[in-house]
Amino acid sequence: MDTSVTDAIETRIELRDYADDAVDDETKRAILEAGRLAPSGKNTQHWRFVLIDRTDDLEALADCSPTGGWVADADFAIAICTDPDYGYNEIDAGRAATHMQLVAWERDVGSCMFTVDQARAREFLELPDEYDLTALLGFGYPDREIRGRKDRKPLAEIAFRGRFGEEIDLE
Repeated sequence: MDTSVTDAIETRIELRDYADDAVDDETKRAILEAGRLAPSGKNTQHWRFVLIDRTDDLEALADCSPTGGWVADADFAIAICTDPDYGYNEIDAGRAATHMQLVAWERDVGSCMFTVDQARAREFLELPDEYDLTALLGFGYPDREIRGRKDRKPLAEIAFRGRFGEEIDLE
């Protein structure tokens, strides 16, 4: 698919329902590469990514989540782990996650972020003590056509000029 960044931003939604079609390794690699190429504070690149794509592992990960049972039906998941001693680790994880989700969408792969019981997920992933489990994303091909406009508030309602609450008129 030929999707511009703007188109991806305007149409991408969080997706929890996936088709049974498998995502190929080339696409998985492209998604991981997008995370690797994301900016990081002071170029530390302190993140580590764990690809979870075996069915039994996805089911175990879903069992660690109070709201992410759907991830058992995803084609794969990616855990973004960061160094908590670095002050911008959560921002950097968000940057990597966004890059991954946009490249996935460009390739018609949907995604959704989810939460887990940290202790159980850390044990499952065998995460070393020096890393935090900062973000988790599930991925897969959508089970239905989902492209279209997102329901969002108008820019004038959420953006201001100069000071909070001051009207912004960019038209």
